Amino acid sequence: MKKYLFAFLFVMAVVSFRANESFAQHYYVYDGDSFSVMLTANNANSQIISVQFSLDGQWVDFKIVDFENLEDDTDGGYIYTVLDNHGTKFTVDYYRRQDHIVVQNVNSGDEWKLYRRK
Repeated sequence: MKKYLFAFLFVMAVVSFRANESFAQHYYVYDGDSFSVMLTANNANSQIISVQFSLDGQWVDFKIVDFENLEDDTDGGYIYTVLDNHGTKFTVDYYRRQDHIVVQNVNSGDEWKLYRRK
């Protein structure tokens, strides 16, 4: 009986650990006047794995196509280049020390500054 109890408790501990690990992602939302952007980081909070823009109250996935590390720059941070469903390219420029992002439509040059939701 003790063998089964130990096996059951071991399995439950592993399942519990995996469940906690899968929900450990970090979400950062930045709001502007026209739209919001949500960045999802991996479990280690070391890389952005998803970029979503708000559109009519829903989050729309953008495909990450490039990354530039700017941690050695004076403001720190990074730039992600993303594509929407129509092939329009945007850059998401994160300024770590100022805690905001600048989103730019690469084709039109339009820019928006968004601040992190507290």
